[in-house]
Amino acid sequence: MKRRPDTALTLGSTLVLALLAAPGPAQAAVRAQLGDHGDYSRLVLSVPKGMEPVAVVDGCVLRISVPDPLRWPLASLRDSFSRRLSDFVTADGGRSLTATVPCGARVASFMERRTLIVDVGGPPVPGVKPGAPGDGAVEVTPDAVVAAAPPEASAPVTLAGVVEALNPIGTANAAPVTLAPQEQSPLPPGERVRVRGERGEDSRDGNAVRPPHPDPLPGGERETPPLPVVASLEGEVRDSIQQTLRQLERMPERPAKPAPQSAEPPKPPAPPPIGAMDLAGWAGDDFNRTREALQRALDTAQGRARVEAQIALVRFLLARAMDEEGRAALETAASLSPAPDQRYALRILGDAFRALDREDGPDDNLFVQLPAGAMPDHHVWRSVALAPTRWAAAKEGLPIALRRLLDYPADLRSRLLTTLAAAADEAGDSAALNLIVLEMITVDSKGMADGRLDYFRGRLAELKATPDAALERYDAAAALRRGPFARRAEVRAIELRRGLGRLDEDGAIKALEALRFAWRGDDVETDALAALGGAYARSGRTDAALDIFGLLGRRFGATARGRDALAAGRTLLSAVLDRLERSPPGGLYALALQARHGRLVTLVDGQSGGQSGGQDGSLRLRLATLLLRDGYGLEATRILHALTEGATGPRRAELGATLARALIDGGREGEALDVLARTGGSALEPVLAERRALLRADALLGDGDTVRALDALRGLSGAEAARLRAEGLFAAGEWRAARSAFAELAATGAEPTADDLALQGLSAYLAGDAEGLRGFGEAQRARLAGTRWAGLLDALAPPPADGPLRAESVERDLAAATALDRLARGWRKSP
Repeated sequence: MKRRPDTALTLGSTLVLALLAAPGPAQAAVRAQLGDHGDYSRLVLSVPKGMEPVAVVDGCVLRISVPDPLRWPLASLRDSFSRRLSDFVTADGGRSLTATVPCGARVASFMERRTLIVDVGGPPVPGVKPGAPGDGAVEVTPDAVVAAAPPEASAPVTLAGVVEALNPIGTANAAPVTLAPQEQSPLPPGERVRVRGERGEDSRDGNAVRPPHPDPLPGGERETPPLPVVASLEGEVRDSIQQTLRQLERMPERPAKPAPQSAEPPKPPAPPPIGAMDLAGWAGDDFNRTREALQRALDTAQGRARVEAQIALVRFLLARAMDEEGRAALETAASLSPAPDQRYALRILGDAFRALDREDGPDDNLFVQLPAGAMPDHHVWRSVALAPTRWAAAKEGLPIALRRLLDYPADLRSRLLTTLAAAADEAGDSAALNLIVLEMITVDSKGMADGRLDYFRGRLAELKATPDAALERYDAAAALRRGPFARRAEVRAIELRRGLGRLDEDGAIKALEALRFAWRGDDVETDALAALGGAYARSGRTDAALDIFGLLGRRFGATARGRDALAAGRTLLSAVLDRLERSPPGGLYALALQARHGRLVTLVDGQSGGQSGGQDGSLRLRLATLLLRDGYGLEATRILHALTEGATGPRRAELGATLARALIDGGREGEALDVLARTGGSALEPVLAERRALLRADALLGDGDTVRALDALRGLSGAEAARLRAEGLFAAGEWRAARSAFAELAATGAEPTADDLALQGLSAYLAGDAEGLRGFGEAQRARLAGTRWAGLLDALAPPPADGPLRAESVERDLAAATALDRLARGWRKSP
C-alpha cells in the first residue's frame, strides 16, 4: 500500500521555500533570506559586487564583517523566525552584522558568486556522528492505518480525510474511517460497513445492539437480507463535499492551522556559569620567570595544547593588568581555531579586559549578563564593568568585590580600585568612596605611591565638605611632582582655592597656564585645559576660552582618552555659554562658536553628563537660543532641526514647537507647519498642546490662510489667542470686528503693544469710524510716541470738515491706507 504524503512535512517545506524565495527590501544594499531546514538553519546574504564578507563565530555569536558600511535589512531578519539564528544587530557603523547562535553550534559558510551562504547546525552530541538519526534529526512516522489492505492494493479513499482536507476546523475531532473501493470490498455487493453518525443511519436505533449476521452458508456464501436502498459511495462523497463547501461559504475566514510539529525544537543551552579565577597563581611570583615559562610552553605545544598555552598567557597578562598586550594575545588565540569550550574561556577573558579598559557599553559583557550568584570574582568584574556608566547597579556587589580584591595581585588590584574610586567620586557617593579609600590604605601597595591615594582622600574630604582637609591631601599628592594623580591633585587644589576666595581669577589663570605648559602627557592636561578655559570665560576673555575649547577637540577628540577630553570640554562649553547669556545681545561670540566649533559642540553635547547618561542636547539648545537672540536665525534653526530629528516622545514635540517659533519669526511659515505636523503626538501635556495650536494658527495666518487660522483658534483662550484672532480679522478685511477685537485685548489681562494699538487705529480708519479714530488718537498718542508708529495718527487724521470733498484727497487717503496696510503686514513679526 502506498504511503500517504505527510501533510505537516509538505506544509513546512512549502513555508520554508516561500520564505527563502521572498526578496529583501528593495532599498537595502544587502538582501537577506532566512529559513530553517531539518537539522540546520540557513542565512543567505546577497551583497553588492566587489564585497567579500567574512563570517566568524565567537562563542555564541556569529559575526559577518564587510570592509565598507552597508545597510542591513534588520527589519526582515527580525521578523523571520529561526530556531538557530536570532538577535540580529549591526555594529562598527554598518560594517558588521551579528547574530546569536547556539553555543558550540556547527557553522559552515561559503561564497557563491555575490551570495554568502551560512549554515548553522545544532551543537554536536557526544557519541553520535553528525547526520545520524540521533543528531537532532526528527524521524517522520507515517499515520497509522485503521483498516489493513493487501500490499498490492492502491491507497484507500478515506471520506474523513477528504472532508478534513476541505474543512480542517469542522472535522478536527472526527474519527478516521477507511472505506475500501467497491471492487475490493470483502463484503458482498450491495452491502457495506456503516459508521455511527454516518449519513443513512437511523439515529433512533443508534444505541440499540445490532444482532450479528446469520451463519454463512456452505461454500463461503451467506444469505443477504434485504437492506434499505442507500446511495453509492461516490454519491455520498459528493454529497459530503457539497455540504462541506456550503459550510465553508457560511463560515468567516480563519487563518490556516499551523503544521503540527512532531517534536519541540531544542532550546539553546544557557552559557555555563563563570568559575573562580586564580589570579594570584596566574600572575606568578616572578614576572620574567613566569613569562619565559609560558613562552616556552607556547613554542612547544601543538593543536589544542597550543590554544591552552595561549590562554595561560592571556591569563598571566590579565593578572598583571597589561591590557594592550592582553588584547593582542586574545587576537592570536582566536586565530588558532579554538574549541567551543576554549572560545568560551577566551570570551570571559576578553570581557575582563574590556572592563579593565572602562568600556562604555557593558550590556553584552558576560559578567553583566549572567547572574553573579556566590562567586566573588564574578562580583568583582561585574562591579568594575558597570562602574563607569551605572554606578547604582555596580555598588550592589561592592562589599563582596572589595573583600575579594584583597587577594588580587598588586598591579591589577590598584587598577580596579582606581576605576571603582573614580566612579564613586563622579557619582558623589561618599559612603562607597570611603570604603574604597579604606581598602587603598589597608593594601598600601606600591601602585598607590603615585599620589592617587592622597588624591582620592582629598576628593572624599571635598564630598564631606571639609575643604581644608582636602587641600592638605591635594598638596601632599602634588608634592610628588610626578604621575597623573599628582598633577590632577594640583588642578583640583587651584580650583578649590579659587572657589574659597583664596585665589583670584588672574592668579588661577597663571597657575593653570604654568601647569599646562609644564605637563604635556596624559589626560591630566585635559583637566588643566578645561579649568583654564573656564577661568578665561569667567574673566571675560571669551576668545581665549573658545581657543582652548577648540584645542581640546583637535588634540584629544580622536585619542584613547577622547571621552575624558569631551567631558572636560562639556564643562568648558557650559562655562562659555554662561558667560554669553550674561552678555548683552548682538555679539558675535555665539556665531563664532557655532561656525568654528559646531561639530565639536555636537560631540561634547552628546557626551553623557556624569552617571545620569544620555544626550539631552541641552547645551546645543542653549546655543540655539543665544543665536536667535542675536539675530542668527539660520544657524539656530539648523541646530534645532538636528535636535528635533534626534528626539522622541514629548521631548520631540517640545523641540518641534521651539523650531516652529523660530521658523515663524524668520518668515518661513510653510516650513513651520510641516515641522508641527511631523513632531506632533497624541499624549501631550495640555500646556504644550495649546502652545502648538497657537503656533499652528500663527503659521497659518502668516502663510495667508486666514480662514484656517481663525478655525484653529476656535476654543482657545488667553491673551495670545485673542491677539492672533484680532490679527486674523484684520487680515481678512473685517475692519469693525478687528477694531473691536483689538479694543477688547486689554480685557484679557494683557498689555497691548504698540503694534496692537497701530492695527486698532488702522482698523478704525479703514472702517470709516472717524469719531472712534479721533478718540483713539487722543488716548493713545502718548503711548505711540517714541515707537516706529509715532507718525501714524497724523497720517490717519481726517480732513477738515469745511470745504467740498475732492477726488484727489480721497485717492490720497486710499493710497495711504493701502500703503499702511502693507507696512503693517511687513512689520507684524519684525522687531
